[in-house]
Amino acid sequence: MEINAVGKLKDALKGLLGDKKTLIKILSVALILIAALILRIHDENKADITIETTDTAVEETEYSEDSNVRTQPIFVDIGGAVKNPGVYQVSEDTRLFQVIEMAGGLSEEADADHVNRASFVEDGQKIIIPVKGSENNDGLTSADTAPSSADTGLININTASADELKSLSGIGDVTAEKIIEYRSSKAFKSKEDIMSVDGIGSKTFEKIQDDITV
Repeated sequence: MEINAVGKLKDALKGLLGDKKTLIKILSVALILIAALILRIHDENKADITIETTDTAVEETEYSEDSNVRTQPIFVDIGGAVKNPGVYQVSEDTRLFQVIEMAGGLSEEADADHVNRASFVEDGQKIIIPVKGSENNDGLTSADTAPSSADTGLININTASADELKSLSGIGDVTAEKIIEYRSSKAFKSKEDIMSVDGIGSKTFEKIQDDITV
């Protein structure tokens, strides 16, 4: 019986192999299946790489955003015509309008026309929001440890008007506007920082360094 079964199997194989069309069909199907399997494995590997790359990008973004938030805290004292006067902790490069919002906003009697709400605040600064009709309409005063420009006779390059800046040697209309434009996005931390403004080099700085402050 076993001999007959083996013989029949051999005959069947010979018949199958002898039929070239059937053999070609079998090989074609086999090749298609192999190609499909290879493509599937390739797509799975590609998906894994994409996921890993995306996760890495997210981690780098979170780290970058977190590093940008790390700023040095400072304290400012705001009073006058605001709803909630007091001392507030803020971050560096905070503008006056943000401190006013923290203090509950301006009161009804506030003289906002004499306050530059877009200016930067400084550590230890005393801010007085003037009342309409009051004599003190400068809006900003410094702490006792930092005399005001009026007391020292120096031009504060962070708060000076265009006319005050033009009173400096070598500073004209165009350069004064460049200074104001520069400090609107980044406060001057030192007198030397003014040389970062286009048009102000070391020679101009030498002329004005004794006349300016921050």
